[in-house]
Amino acid sequence: MKLFEQNNIHKENKERVSEATFIPVMTLSVIAITFLVGIWSIKELRDYKVDVNQLEQEFTEKQKNVTVNEVKNAFKYIEYLERNTEKRLKENLINRVDEAFQIVDNIYKRNKGKLSEKQIVNLIKDSLRPIRFNYNRGYYFIDHIDGYAVMNASSPESEGQPIMDLQDARGDYFIRKEMEIAKTKGKGFFEYYWIKPDQNGNKQYPKTSYLRYFEPLGLVIGTGEYMDNVTRDMQRQAFERMSSIKFGKDGYLFVNKRGTPLLINWEHYDNADSLANEYHISLPITDENGDTTYFKDLPSILVNTENNGGFYYYDYKKPNSDEIKRKFSYIIYFEKWDWTIGAGVYLDELDNQIAAKRSMLITELTTELFRILSLSTLLIAILWWRLRKVATGITNNIEEFSTFFDEASKEHVKINKDRLAYAEFDQLATLANKMLDDRESDRRKIIEAYHEIQTSEEELRQQSESLLYTNQKLEEAMQELKSAQVQLINSEKMASLGQLTAGIAHEINNPINFVSSNVQPLKDDIDDLIKLLDSCNDLTKDFESKEAFQKRVDEINELADEIEINVVKEEIKELINGIEEGALRTKEIVLGLRTFSRLDEDTFKSANINEGIQSTITILNNKVKKKDISMEIELQSDIPEIKCLPGRLNQVFMNVINNAIQAVEERTGKIKISTSYADGDDYINIKVRDNGEGMPQAIIDKIFDPFFTTKEVGEGTGLGLSISYGIIKKHGGEIMVSSKYKNDDSDEVSFTEFSIILPLVGEDDLKNEY
Repeated sequence: MKLFEQNNIHKENKERVSEATFIPVMTLSVIAITFLVGIWSIKELRDYKVDVNQLEQEFTEKQKNVTVNEVKNAFKYIEYLERNTEKRLKENLINRVDEAFQIVDNIYKRNKGKLSEKQIVNLIKDSLRPIRFNYNRGYYFIDHIDGYAVMNASSPESEGQPIMDLQDARGDYFIRKEMEIAKTKGKGFFEYYWIKPDQNGNKQYPKTSYLRYFEPLGLVIGTGEYMDNVTRDMQRQAFERMSSIKFGKDGYLFVNKRGTPLLINWEHYDNADSLANEYHISLPITDENGDTTYFKDLPSILVNTENNGGFYYYDYKKPNSDEIKRKFSYIIYFEKWDWTIGAGVYLDELDNQIAAKRSMLITELTTELFRILSLSTLLIAILWWRLRKVATGITNNIEEFSTFFDEASKEHVKINKDRLAYAEFDQLATLANKMLDDRESDRRKIIEAYHEIQTSEEELRQQSESLLYTNQKLEEAMQELKSAQVQLINSEKMASLGQLTAGIAHEINNPINFVSSNVQPLKDDIDDLIKLLDSCNDLTKDFESKEAFQKRVDEINELADEIEINVVKEEIKELINGIEEGALRTKEIVLGLRTFSRLDEDTFKSANINEGIQSTITILNNKVKKKDISMEIELQSDIPEIKCLPGRLNQVFMNVINNAIQAVEERTGKIKISTSYADGDDYINIKVRDNGEGMPQAIIDKIFDPFFTTKEVGEGTGLGLSISYGIIKKHGGEIMVSSKYKNDDSDEVSFTEFSIILPLVGEDDLKNEY
C-alpha cells in the first residue's frame, strides 16, 4: 500500500511536456513578434493604401475627362453625318442627272436636222453608257416616255423591252410613277426596291432615283443610289475622320459592331473578323464596380444608361506592341448604325507610379524586419536554454521507448514507467502495454480465422469463375439482339422510303407533263405575235405616200386574220393558265414532302398535326388514285399545336393510312381520316377508318407485336405498327384499334378503325431510337 502511494506521488510530481516547452515558447514568441509586427504592419499598410488610392483617383479622373471629351466629339460628328445622309444623297443625284441632261441637250442641239432621232439617241446612249460614279456603283438609265427601256448600263438585255408593268418587292409599279413625274413635273425623285448589280440572289434593296424629262426626244434620263450604300459612304468618311485622332500617350478612337472591330489603332477595317484574336480582346469586361458583362451585350446596356454611355475595364494589346495591359474605355452606343464608339487609356502609367510606391514600401519593410530579427535573436537565445533542458529529458524517454519497441518486436515484454520523466510518456507507456496485450490476443484469433478462410477460399474461386463465364455469354447475346434490332428498324425505314419515292415521282410527273405539253403551243403562238408586232413596228418608218402606208396597214390586217389573232390571245391565256396550274400542283407536292420528311429530327417542338396528316395524304395520293378509292378528310380547323417529334408522327400516319389503302377493295374502297379536339381537353384524337374486310380478334390481339404480319412473304416486315406503337407511347399517347370482321352469315358492314390519342404536351426528349 505504501509503495502504491509513493508511485502516485512520483507521477503527480512529473512535469508535462506542454508545460515545459510549448507554453513558454509560444507565450514569449507571440507577445514579442505579434506586438512588433502588428503595430508596424498596420501603420505601413494604412499609409500605403491611402497614397495608392489618392494616386489612382487623380490619375483616373484626369484620363476620364480627356477620354469622354474625345468620344463625345466623335459621336456628335457621326450624328451630323447621319442626319445629312439623305440630303447628301439627293444633292448627288441631282448633280449627276443635271450633268447627263446637259450632255443630252448638247448632243441634240449639235445634230438636230443633220441626223435622224434614232441616230441621235444612239449617240446619247454611247456617251452616257460608260459613265460610272460613286465608287463605280452609279450609272445612268434612259427610258422612253411611251414605256420602254432605251438604255440601262446594268441590264443591257432590257433595252427596247416594255417596262411599264415592272413591279418591285413591295408590288409597286414604280415605272408608272416615274412616267407620271416626267409628264407632270418634268423632274423629281421616286423611291422603289430593286436588285443590286452583280449581286448573288434576287434580294431587293430600297433605292432612291432622280429623273429629268428631255421632251424633244421623249427621253426620261435618271440615275439612282441605294440608301445603304450612301450610309456606308458616310461611315467611311467617319472612319477617315476618327482614324486621324490621337491623344495622350497611346489614346485613339475605336468602333465595334456587335463585337466585331471596325476601327482599331487608327486603322479602318472593312472586314475585321480576325481582329479579336490579333488584338487579344480579353472577355469578360467589367464596369467601374467590377460587375461582369459581355461585349455583345453592350449596346442593350448602353441604351439604358444615363447619357447613353459608360466606362468599362478590360485587358487589351497596346498599339505597335505585343504587351497586354489593363485598360479602361468610355463607350457610347450609336443605335442608328449599331456602332459602339469609344476611346480608352492604358493603366500601365498608373502601374509604374504604384510600383515606385511599392518599392519604397519594400525598403521600409527591410529596415523594420532587421529590427525584428535582432529582437527575435535575443528571445531565441533565452528560449534555447529552456528548450535544451526539456529536450534532454525528452531524448532520454525516447531512447527508453526505442529499447522497449526493439524488445517488444521479438517477445512479449512491458515498458518500465518509473524510468520515464514526463506524464505524457507515462500515458503513452500505458497504451503501449495494453496494445501488446491486445496484439497477443488478436494473434491467436487470426490463426484460428486463417484456417477457416483457407477452407472457403477454393469454393469462392470456383463460384467466381462460373459467374464470369455466365456474364460473358449474356453480353454476347445482348450485342446480337442490338444488332438485329438495328437491322430490322433500318429495313422498315427503307420500306417507308420506297413508298415515299414512288408516290412523289408519280405525283410530280403528272403536272410536269402538263406543263411541258403546253410549252411548244405557247412558243408557236408567241412567234405569230412577234411577227405581227414586227410588222406593226414598220409603221413607224416614213412612207412615200398615203397609199403605201395604207397598203402596209392592209398587209398587217391580212397577217392578223391569217394567224387568227383573237384565237391566239385566248389560246395563250389557256396555255398559261395550264402551266400555272401544273406549277401550283408541283409546289403543293413539294411543300407536302418538306412537311413530311422530318424523320431525322430528334427535338420536341410545336407542330400542327393537320399539316403532317395532309402531307402524308399527298405522298400516298398516287396509291389512292391507282386503286380508284374515295378518301374523306375531316380535319378540325381550330385544332391546337402539340409538343412532339413531327417526323416520327408522320411515320405513324404513313403506316396507318398505307395499311388502310391496302385493306380496301379497288373502286369500292372508302377511307375516312379525321381529327378532333374539345375545349378544355389536354389531348387530340386522330381516327383512320376503312371499309375493308376487317380483322378477327385473334389478329387484333397480335397486331402491335414485332414481326407479326398478315402480308405475303417479302411484302412486309411486321415492324410498322410495332414501331408506331412505340412512337405514340414515347409521346405519352395511346393507339387503339377496333374492327368488325367480314362474315358471310351476317349483314353487318365490316370496318377497321385506328384511334390515336396524343397529349398536347409530349415527352421532353427521346431516349431511344425506334
